Amino acid sequence: METVFLIDGCRSPIGRGHPEKGLYHNLRADELSVQVLEALIERTKLDPEQIDDFYLGCVGQHLEQGKNLARLILLLAGLPKTIPGATVNRLCSSSLSALQMAADGIRSGTNQQMLVGGVEHLGHVPMTAALDYHPGLFKGYDFQWSNMGLTAEKLSEDYEIDRAMQDRFTIASNQRYFDAKETGFFAREMVPLTLDDGQTVTEDQEPRLSTMESLAGLRTVFKEDGTITAANSSGISDGACMAWVGNESAVQQYGSAPLAEIGLTVNVGLDPETMGLGPVFAIRKLLDKTGLSLEDIDLLEINEAFAVQVLACQQELDIDSEKLNIHGGAVALGHPLGMSGLRIAVTLAHSMVERKSKYGIAALCVGHGQGVAMLLKRDID
Repeated sequence: METVFLIDGCRSPIGRGHPEKGLYHNLRADELSVQVLEALIERTKLDPEQIDDFYLGCVGQHLEQGKNLARLILLLAGLPKTIPGATVNRLCSSSLSALQMAADGIRSGTNQQMLVGGVEHLGHVPMTAALDYHPGLFKGYDFQWSNMGLTAEKLSEDYEIDRAMQDRFTIASNQRYFDAKETGFFAREMVPLTLDDGQTVTEDQEPRLSTMESLAGLRTVFKEDGTITAANSSGISDGACMAWVGNESAVQQYGSAPLAEIGLTVNVGLDPETMGLGPVFAIRKLLDKTGLSLEDIDLLEINEAFAVQVLACQQELDIDSEKLNIHGGAVALGHPLGMSGLRIAVTLAHSMVERKSKYGIAALCVGHGQGVAMLLKRDID
């Protein structure tokens, strides 16, 4: 079987998903994606004629994100019409699933080089748009588990993670983000975007430094006597991420060291009421299948859907805080649903290069009761 590499990856600055106040309120999801894809091609000098396929993660596949957005992005970018495209939806892990599918295609020998992307414009295509759940789905449950905030509140109760613990995590996630920004880390992965008025965007919109006192003044969102606030949850956001994936021949064409080798990816299902624990079951399954232990893993990126959700996973797995989300996460940055899976994989890979790490795991909880974990590897000998 072929060895598969995440050769390079980059992302847009992440904007607030607001129809008026968001960075990209006048920029469409397809336009946003094209700019990031063009930046990836420019910085890697990859040959589009050699690309076998393009997989794109996106959750809200209607309006400007509908009708197989992957293929439309390729056409809008003016890339060779011979490149096919498919749009993938596994909710929050959509673009990590797209990366898994691309890696599996290369590993099997079917393809040699792939483009992978993820995008979500929640300012234009709200996550609640065009939803119509069958009422029978919720029979026998204590609450409507399609409400992610209520699943987070359940974890708060089950794991006795109070509001103060979540707010401290929120402050730490933002502080880690700004510490990384100070060192120039995000220059590795972030590319500037041009808005419709000609302005250039070079910074994420959402991260901010807060105090326990200021966070304590926020109201809870999902339960009157609950613990989840807008601050200790991931923000509703807009953004895009793109990556180039290939085999050994593609790496030789690149002429530089790839970010990481893509190892095994596992997906799991679990009770949708506790969907936030998805990374726990996925990471355990991944470690079992690879024969690795958590002590072998140098860095982990677990998507911060909610502070409480990551804290519950950390508690279950006994993860050292010093190797978890070391540059902050979605509580600081925001969570553009279709982008986030690939975003955390790209961030993890760049972090592994920075720290000279051998093994890393990217993991997400997934709505409706799923989890995913991907192993990345680097030769550091």
